[in-house]
Amino acid sequence: MILEKPVLVDEITLGLIQTTLDSKAAWNPASGEPKILAAEDGRAWHEIRRAMRALADHDDQPRVILLPELALPRTRLNDFEQLVCSMNVLAIVGVDYRLDTRVRSARNEGLVLVPKNFWKRIRSRYATRVWFGKRDPAPAEASGFKEYVPPWEFSADPNVYVFDAGPYGRIGVSICYDFMDIERALLYRGRVHHLFVMAYNRDVRLFESLAVSLSRTVFCNVVVCNTGYFGGSLVVSPYYEAFKRVGYSVDGGGIFTAQCVQLPVRDLDAAIHGYDTKPAKYKHLPPGFTASID
Repeated sequence: MILEKPVLVDEITLGLIQTTLDSKAAWNPASGEPKILAAEDGRAWHEIRRAMRALADHDDQPRVILLPELALPRTRLNDFEQLVCSMNVLAIVGVDYRLDTRVRSARNEGLVLVPKNFWKRIRSRYATRVWFGKRDPAPAEASGFKEYVPPWEFSADPNVYVFDAGPYGRIGVSICYDFMDIERALLYRGRVHHLFVMAYNRDVRLFESLAVSLSRTVFCNVVVCNTGYFGGSLVVSPYYEAFKRVGYSVDGGGIFTAQCVQLPVRDLDAAIHGYDTKPAKYKHLPPGFTASID
């Protein structure tokens, strides 16, 4: 049986949520394990619910929602799934550490939730869960695990993930420090329409520079969803005209926000395959670029 290639949409509406989780308050070595403490668990969940309600009430409801690294406490997984199903959106969220107490290892993970009736545009009761992990801990993250007694180890995920979202395009994902691995990023070159980065990163200017650069070299939409504790979330597309390239940006720390932004899909796909409009809408393809998207 041969399946037809889905017709890509002109644009996809992305809901970008920036929560303000404070790492020093959330993870305390005195607790014995790297797990969000109860007080911050409640505050984080309160922010996520507020943001989801705001996006649900938006005139142009998002089809995909993105949250930062480590944003969702594991105690709230089932509740968050119900929110996602009630909105019938595809959600990509950073989740608190998965702990293996037998060997004292912690895995930094992201979760993709796809409601059962997502393509039917009706509410669902359940969602499919797809997990992916972080390969490289940030230096501060790795040293933080050593402060526990006994110390914990970071559990790496060496895989690179691409999710096919049908008419919304193909999505690559990266968790914070992995975004700095250029060889890893270039594995997405010509293979994705969107690169989503979930971060808890204090060096926001570095990530902004990387996003602008990789939007050109990987040639895709690059979305950085950072913690609002530091700010610096942004959306970059490889448009020809410079003023169009940064489609969304949040500067300043301590900012909680939920915003809908538009990401180009169909025209970008044409440009990826070398069929840009006249006059050019997007920048020229980088040297040696080959499209691998079917």
